[in-house]
Amino acid sequence: NDWYDREIDAINEPYRPIPSGAISENEVITQIWVLLLGGLGLAGLLDVWAGHDFPTVFYLALGGSLLSYIYSAPPLKLKQNGWIGNFALGASYISLPWWAGQALFGTLTPDIIVLTLLYSIAGLGIAIVNDFKSVEGDRALGLQSLPVAFGAETAKWIC
Repeated sequence: NDWYDREIDAINEPYRPIPSGAISENEVITQIWVLLLGGLGLAGLLDVWAGHDFPTVFYLALGGSLLSYIYSAPPLKLKQNGWIGNFALGASYISLPWWAGQALFGTLTPDIIVLTLLYSIAGLGIAIVNDFKSVEGDRALGLQSLPVAFGAETAKWIC
């Protein structure tokens, strides 16, 4: 997300490592791959530890990684659509960790999946609040976050 937000962060938070130049493009790409492969490897090991016949945690981690990519990266860039992007962010904060915990220490059932997706609606507020700090950059780059699309006063009530 930080890599694809570098132009917005150059306006809103120029002191951050990527827009400030404190970390190079090669270092960012290396960090992405090390963390991605390490996380997927750890997820696979957790499936082995839990004795899963099907690598549930691995696939949750893979799905979460894909979700985080399409949240930030073109061409989908879910972030540019306030509602869909914010729900995706909320689901990744709430549903994915819950599902992984259920898969490891209990049973991940359809009712838990549905309930946590509904609970992820609360994550909309988290994501919208996060958008307030980026209004200037979002507006300059045409990103339709809810505070940009509806104005700060209306968006605060959506939270």
